[in-house]
Parts: sequence; C-alpha cells; structure tokens
Amino acid sequence: MTLLVQLTDTHIVEPGHRLYNKADTAAHLADAVAQINAMSPQPDRVMITGDLVEHPGQETYDHFARLIEPLHAPVNLLPGNHDDPAILREQFDGTGCFPAEGPTYQYTIEDLPFRILALNSHYAGSELPAFGPRRLAWLEAALEESDRPTMIAIHHPPMITGVEFIDMVGVDWYADIARVIAANSQVRLVICGHGHTDLVGTIAHAPVYMAGSIAHQLVAARGNDHAPGFDNRPVAPVLHHWLGERFVSGSHPWPAWVDDHRIDTESGLAWTELKDRMRGSMR
Repeated sequence: MTLLVQLTDTHIVEPGHRLYNKADTAAHLADAVAQINAMSPQPDRVMITGDLVEHPGQETYDHFARLIEPLHAPVNLLPGNHDDPAILREQFDGTGCFPAEGPTYQYTIEDLPFRILALNSHYAGSELPAFGPRRLAWLEAALEESDRPTMIAIHHPPMITGVEFIDMVGVDWYADIARVIAANSQVRLVICGHGHTDLVGTIAHAPVYMAGSIAHQLVAARGNDHAPGFDNRPVAPVLHHWLGERFVSGSHPWPAWVDDHRIDTESGLAWTELKDRMRGSMR
C-alpha cells in the first residue's frame, strides 16, 4: 500500500497578513499539516502542487517552509504561476523538497512503487501556463527511461474543465503533453491544482485530478462566463492511493479522531459481524 497526499495552492503571504485581507492561509496550511500528521497510516509522500506563496521571495518562502516543517512525511514541491522556480530552487536547495535544475525545473521521484514526474507549467509574468520544447523534451526523455507506472504532477490542469476562466488559455499549451502521454501507457494519473476547485477529467488515456485549494475556493459558474465567487474555506487534503495497478483518489484521509466514531465502536458489534450483515445472502 502506498499513500500520497496532495495539497495545492497554499498561497502563503508575509507573516501577520491575510490573502486579500480575507484568507488566513497560514492557519489553513497549519491545519492541513496537523490533519496529515494525524493520519493513520502515515502517507509515504506529500506533494504540494504549486502556488506555494502569493508573492515569491525569501520572506514568504521562509514562512511557507516553517509551516510545512512539522510534516512527518517526506515533502515534494512544484512551482505554480505565483512562484518563481529559481527562487524556489535556491530556497529549498539541499532539502530534497525541490531537487530540480534549470532551465526546466522539473524532476523525477523514483523511490516509490510508482514514478512521479514533477513538471513545471510556470510562465513568468502571467497566470496562464506554458510548456515549451525544452520541458517537453525532458518529459519525453523521462518517460523513455522507464515503463514503470507513473504519476505526473503539474500545477495547471492539462484538460478542458468547462470553467471559462481556467479554459481561456485554450488547449494548445498541453497538446504536446497529451500526445506524449498517449504514447506512454505507463502514465496512470495526472494531478494538478490552480483552479481552486476540485474536478476530475482526462488527458489522452490518463485521468486528471484537479484538487481544491488549501487557501480558499473559487466557486465557478458552469456554462456562463461569470467571474468566480470567493469562498474563504480550505479543502481537506487529497489522498491518492496506489493499489498496485491503479490509483484511487479522494479527500478525507483517515484522521486520528475517527476511531472513536467507527460504526463497530458505536454499534457494539464486531466488524466481522457487520461485514457478514453487509454480505447478506451473498455469504
């Protein structure tokens, strides 16, 4: 059993401040860290898929680093549109969190039963994504190295979402990613963030899981080109569970408090008996 927890879009600001004078993103991230540390069993990895800070610089990355430092599980990071990959590389040099090198600032994780290819969709000066020839060549070479089952992690969603403010960039930026994934059946899942809402889609044969934000949500209209609404609430960490041949993904990782509210505990019946009741005539 291998468990990977995903957080995304933490948007940490300078200490003592709130994002847009509304969201206490530091408190939201601290709560998420506490939730992950209370999981049983502990995850094998925590992946934070971009927009780590709102304003990239030493002060905000220091603040972010202090907030994730209590995590028991190993942590890996991706740059988002609000990050600066070069500053991120310098900030976390030697920690193992972001073992990327320029110019692509992409890297692989090889110490799990599946590979992770951590990609960079950052485009300086814009909130929109980019994935140019050097990054694409890196992806093609990394997939050629091994046919082991592979997860791809990227900040921007490489799929049509039906949400206009996400889809306004069009499909061209990820068309080559889709072509490469289509030629590599070992890619089993793509995880991303950016949209501040949770959605599931596909790219080529692979499912795409876009996680909601730890900072706040954007309530997006479907079918109408409206500005999204601001919802000052985080989401639960997302758990991606590798079952040996495929991933299953969803929120609500097993917290410590749930043992007191298990249905066998509250009913007074043994779990084996409850399972027999569920089976009914199929026993």
